Amino acid sequence: MGTVPENINAVTSEFMENIREAFGDTLRSVILYGPAARGEIIKKVPYINFMVVLEDNTPSELARCSKYMKKWRKHLIVTPLFLDPGYIARSLDTFPLEFLDMTSAYAVVSGDDVLEDIAFNDDDIRNQCERELKGKLLHLRAEYLNLRDNKKALIDLVDRSLNTFRLLFTGALFLKDVEVPSDTDKLLGLVTKEYELDSSLLIKLRSVARGDIKIDESEADTLFDLYVEELDTLSHAIDTLTEEESGDNVTDQ
Repeated sequence: MGTVPENINAVTSEFMENIREAFGDTLRSVILYGPAARGEIIKKVPYINFMVVLEDNTPSELARCSKYMKKWRKHLIVTPLFLDPGYIARSLDTFPLEFLDMTSAYAVVSGDDVLEDIAFNDDDIRNQCERELKGKLLHLRAEYLNLRDNKKALIDLVDRSLNTFRLLFTGALFLKDVEVPSDTDKLLGLVTKEYELDSSLLIKLRSVARGDIKIDESEADTLFDLYVEELDTLSHAIDTLTEEESGDNVTDQ
């Protein structure tokens, strides 16, 4: 658990004023998670994520905060994740990667620390990793057919997918019993090390996505091919992990 980064303190304070006004005594917890909690900024899109735990999260109750939605988006706040108190416990077998990633960096803004004592099961993590990785690889291949010869669009696709794959990389490290770092670059470095992937390729892709390196259309196609091959390698490695390698225990984070 960490503290709210200084650069979003003002936004967080205003958000809390709105949430308290909307929900009053039914509010149980507000937690900052995601890129903002990790100290990372994603340009051009909302990147400030809040989990809001309420006694009642029915749609009619949530409508109380609808008047703030447009303002929140202007402040780069993603539509909050509204949960009831028992949701996390009921969902750990279905969405373990999402909650595992949250625990790598978060800050309790108000109320209870609902992420403090979560326990994750190896089989649940492995199953979601396999399912999500295979599905996302199919999606990447389909997207490539629409974007081939469009260098900018391919680079953007890789950048977006690397952010999306963070959940999977988090699960992959958990299965190797490796502590998950909050910093995304460090996370990528550990995954490439533990699963013997091409670290230089992922570093180059990140540099291209940031605009630090310029490439042409031909190289964009080549890099995309190599990128998908590395993800295929990771998928196969997770498929074939033995119980001894992955621990096969329920683990507290």
